[in-house]
Amino acid sequence: MKKLLFLCTFVALLVGGGLFVREAYIGTPKAGARIKMEIPEQATADLVSERLAAQGVIRGAWWYRAYALLDARAKKPRAGVYEVVPGSSLQALAARFARGPERNEVEVRIIEGWTLSEVESLLVRDFLIGAEAFREVAGARRNESAFDPSLRLNYGFLASIPPGRSLEGYLFPNTYRVYEDTLPDGLIQKQLAEFEKRYGSAAVGPQSAPLTSLFEVVTLASIVEKEVPGAEDRRRVAGVFLRRLKEGMPLQSDATLSYLTGSKRARANANDLKLDSPYNSYKFKGLPPGPIGNPGATAIDAVLNPILGQDRYFLTDEAGKVYYASTLEGHVENRRKAGY
Repeated sequence: MKKLLFLCTFVALLVGGGLFVREAYIGTPKAGARIKMEIPEQATADLVSERLAAQGVIRGAWWYRAYALLDARAKKPRAGVYEVVPGSSLQALAARFARGPERNEVEVRIIEGWTLSEVESLLVRDFLIGAEAFREVAGARRNESAFDPSLRLNYGFLASIPPGRSLEGYLFPNTYRVYEDTLPDGLIQKQLAEFEKRYGSAAVGPQSAPLTSLFEVVTLASIVEKEVPGAEDRRRVAGVFLRRLKEGMPLQSDATLSYLTGSKRARANANDLKLDSPYNSYKFKGLPPGPIGNPGATAIDAVLNPILGQDRYFLTDEAGKVYYASTLEGHVENRRKAGY
């Protein structure tokens, strides 16, 4: 009887030991299956064991607890969100949690002229970032909410932005590589850093008169960005707008109305022209309250280094050709030529 009991015990230990070795060092990973699992700060091996078992990653919590007695790494999990494969070996899991979560780097392309709303939509659609998380840092378009004031401490050029404004105009368009877990802050910080590198110390010279601040330069550049695409045309159109500002003429930009209505119409309609808003640059003289998008380098450079002449008017035909005129009569003639 004792021999039989000993034999049964030996077999049980042998089988149990074999099963443990298989679970600990080999596992039975399920191809193509992945489960997201979060480990909080200061988590213990017991907590990790419970979560692994609850999510079906391991057969039972006691397996991981037992393995933790043999491998110190299992007792030192790093906080974070992990993707784990059900059936992974206990050794692989312990090593994974000890290394910490892998950071996924993503590429984010921001197009010249995009508004805050368009940047926000991209992050919400492609990276599942909450709109409120973006607005807490960048603010909202048309200054419905202000950007995070702590950013002013890190980026001196933001001092030119009046209180209560958003970051519209300053999220420099480019293609960025960012760790996904840092979005949206990581992207915004990179965009501001790129703006600072290019224009943080830009001086507003007499050629840009009557503009006196970087904020005004960016505001006008955001309009130029929307009006014409070519670098030389942008410099000349910037000169047209500057002349109109000097002479007290309204800018009469369809782009400011498009920003106001969100319509993306290239040309304002009769109802747009009646809108009682400082973004209606047909009705109100001077610059709008702030930028109408995030301009790229050629638009900002155009305002800092405009082509100054006698032109007061311009228009673009369907083919993209830009017509300039110094008088209203010349502008009317250009409209005829362009087929308006």
